[in-house]
Amino acid sequence: MTSLAKYKNKILIILIAFLFFAPITSKTQNFFSTHQTLVTTEGHISQNAFHSGSSGYLAITAFITDGWHINSPSPPDSYMIPTLLKVKMPDGIIAVKTLYPEAEEKILKISDSPLPLYEGQVTFGILFKIHEDIKPGNYKIIVTLNYQGCNNMTCLQPADSRVEIDLTVTEQNKQPEEINKAIFSTPPFTDKNGEPVIKDIEKMSGHADDGENLEKRDAAARKQEGDKKSVTEMIEKRGILLSLLIIFLGGLALNLTPCIYPLIPITISFFGGQAEGKGAKAFGLSLLYVLGISITYSVLGVIAALTGGILGAALQNRWVISFIALILVGLAASMFGLWEIRMPMFVMKRTGSARKGTLGALLMGLTVGIVAAPCIGPFVLGLLTYVGKTGNPTLGFIMFFTLAWGMGIPFIILGTVSGSISRLPRSGEWLDWVKQIFGFILILMAFYFTRYLLGSKITYTGYALTALSAGIYLGWIVKTLNSGKIFNIIKKVISLIWLVVAVFLVTRPGGPIFESKEGSHIQWVTYTEAEFSKARLSGKPIMMDFTAAWCIPCHELEHKTFSNPEVMILAREMIAIRVDLTNSNPRSKKIKKEFNIRGVPTILFFNSKGEQVNNLRIIGFIEPEKLVEKIKRLK
Repeated sequence: MTSLAKYKNKILIILIAFLFFAPITSKTQNFFSTHQTLVTTEGHISQNAFHSGSSGYLAITAFITDGWHINSPSPPDSYMIPTLLKVKMPDGIIAVKTLYPEAEEKILKISDSPLPLYEGQVTFGILFKIHEDIKPGNYKIIVTLNYQGCNNMTCLQPADSRVEIDLTVTEQNKQPEEINKAIFSTPPFTDKNGEPVIKDIEKMSGHADDGENLEKRDAAARKQEGDKKSVTEMIEKRGILLSLLIIFLGGLALNLTPCIYPLIPITISFFGGQAEGKGAKAFGLSLLYVLGISITYSVLGVIAALTGGILGAALQNRWVISFIALILVGLAASMFGLWEIRMPMFVMKRTGSARKGTLGALLMGLTVGIVAAPCIGPFVLGLLTYVGKTGNPTLGFIMFFTLAWGMGIPFIILGTVSGSISRLPRSGEWLDWVKQIFGFILILMAFYFTRYLLGSKITYTGYALTALSAGIYLGWIVKTLNSGKIFNIIKKVISLIWLVVAVFLVTRPGGPIFESKEGSHIQWVTYTEAEFSKARLSGKPIMMDFTAAWCIPCHELEHKTFSNPEVMILAREMIAIRVDLTNSNPRSKKIKKEFNIRGVPTILFFNSKGEQVNNLRIIGFIEPEKLVEKIKRLK
């Protein structure tokens, strides 16, 4: 007893310490575990069993930790990670459609405009269909929710939450029962009025074995729905007359898109020798030419609507992109006289000399519009949706007529001017020289279309070589005899412009010589262990930025804070090291563990002795004024 009494004060102190620190320790552990399991998921099924050939729903309910959010399936910026469902179905069961609830739009401290987000508890849906020949038994469906967790100031590494759902296929003589009715009677399975989103699920069909094809279709559908909604809202809010004006101006604006531009040299080439110096004839042929293009646009717009946006999705395929680039190179070759744009022989035989007449202009417009069609799909799809709702074919005709002729006005001008050129003296040499300019531009367009396949360095090298070749060829190689002093001066000036462009492209960041510093306002040193050790021995303070491509606050930090003049001046007196944690791999995990990085952006500071100053650590977005204060405190 004496011994126990002797240590009772120490025991009491330990007990009090345990009672005091236990909640804090628990809270700290909860903080770190939150970062590891930000979102948990539960799976539910609409019936306790299903017959072969029937359909049903899955519900995936996500529970998001308080104070955090995940992005919508269609975030507004390309670097934001969308929230997506991926499904792995057993043989004999296919996922037909995913259902995403409407996201809530919120303005965060790091954003200037509302962002579509999910917070708290949110439910996603999957419509599935069972094959007729599937055998009765128990099957397992695996659903993975891919997401990126963020709060007002920081974002975490993209993660996923997986859930397994058991599905029973029963004999035809047994009657299944509906279960989880409370879940499947709310969005996203019903609309705001409580009506089912899909009226007859038995008529639905689809093909998706691992969810990837399903997700591609859904992504295209989500984009189309956004385009349809924006056009419909515009018409309903602004009225028909003002909407027609906007549609007309939108048609004019579409001439600035990459798909439209290649039609310019084709138009000049086709009409250059057609009108025989008669302005009225050139104007009439141009009208028919644009009419042909307009018909093509309308037909392809209908195809885009009926196929669910496959036309737009196809443009992301490397083979389609390569084919378009090949067409552009072929058109460029025609500008250099390697071959001539002609109507097909079977058409020429049936129309005689119509290639140079009204029918030729119309047919040329019908065929040449295909090059431009991919750029107009979304807008046409929105118009088709609105016209379908009104059921008014006259209104539909007026809208498409307005859009097509808004796009066609520049081509009418080009066609008319091209015909007038033939009246100029020695127009052949002059026109050939102009066509060759467009030939080089078409080669640039081919590099533009394949830029994502080739990469930045190869693309800009191609740009530079094309511009250099154009400057030398157009200025000093191609001959334009008896063209006059004024034309020769213009020729030399344009050639010099090409050469200046070539020099600019060679020397720009991301080009053939210099590495890209796009989006960087501070001279960052890419992190390696050797560079970091060298910086710690330099005797200079260090600012270390941990970032990732998918991090929203990181982009805002780059745009608003690191571009601040005072921040840039102070950064010159330091060594600025950037650590890219975009990819989750053993190296990035090692770095995060070494520097205790829980989320990005995170900024660490080291003094001139190479020691980390812990009280200056920054987690999340910071305003430039506060960053300046931190840096000054380091000094």
